[in-house]
Amino acid sequence: MIILAHAAPISRLSRDIDHIQRFDDDPGPVTPQFALMCASPALVPASAQIVELFVRTFGRGLFVPPYSFLLLALAATGPVAAAETMVLHATPVHDGDRLRDVVSGLERIFASHPDVLSLPARGVLSRYMLGQEPRRSGNG
Repeated sequence: MIILAHAAPISRLSRDIDHIQRFDDDPGPVTPQFALMCASPALVPASAQIVELFVRTFGRGLFVPPYSFLLLALAATGPVAAAETMVLHATPVHDGDRLRDVVSGLERIFASHPDVLSLPARGVLSRYMLGQEPRRSGNG
């Protein structure tokens, strides 16, 4: 519910909920976030797996520092976008770091659902986790 209710434009969830725009197009008296919360549409499989990974890993810790920033990121940008950013930029510092396990889990999710990645992220990550070489533009 926290992800659905966040005050940011609901278009941020375009990779997390199919046909999200239908909640923004309703000219009714309620906000798009309220309409979205009332409908509670299912997350796409990759997004649901991302949320499940965060909940399994951090549990109640998602509601208190230092991990509460992860819940805020999931709500503010959407689970897929937050996870994509984490995979591209996180640098867990030691083997026991829970973030290392989360990044590995996210890589597995994206390997199973590469279609949810943005095109730039797909190009960067394809060599490392999707088993494909990035496409090269031009003649070379």
